[in-house]
Amino acid sequence: MSEWVKATGEVKKEFKEMEGALRGYSYREPKKAESTDKKFRRLVGEETGRCRDSLFPMIEAAYMDNDMDNAGPLEEVMQWLDIFILELGLPLVWDDKAGYKNFAKLIRSDVTLLRNSRKLSEILDRMQKEVLHGKGHSVIRKCAQLKKYISDLLTVFKRRRHALGG
Repeated sequence: MSEWVKATGEVKKEFKEMEGALRGYSYREPKKAESTDKKFRRLVGEETGRCRDSLFPMIEAAYMDNDMDNAGPLEEVMQWLDIFILELGLPLVWDDKAGYKNFAKLIRSDVTLLRNSRKLSEILDRMQKEVLHGKGHSVIRKCAQLKKYISDLLTVFKRRRHALGG
């Protein structure tokens, strides 16, 4: 039995979630792994792009209202998102001999990144509605939480990248 098959059995629920989110999800062989990684990074990139789309109107509204107390923290969140998006776009150097040795950990990392990028998008959508309807009271506190959330995503992604050889 291959290491990939063992791993998918070990984390069956997470694997099924990834298969549902990403058609052809597999790191079984180098060519498939490279394709899966590209598709995965694109999927997470689309989600974080939606986050950026939610953030921009809030920054614009803060500047239009001359609300520099909120504009600065919102722009910091945007910068953290941009850093994460840049990391997602950096290509990996694939080595046919190098393989991910702990596939179960990789699958868990992918699920965490996907779930958390979706959660971040939901949080920013709600925050945008609150802010643009005058109900966003604790923007600075929320921005600090968002930066921490994005920083955690970045950490998981960098660990994943390192483990894949990039």
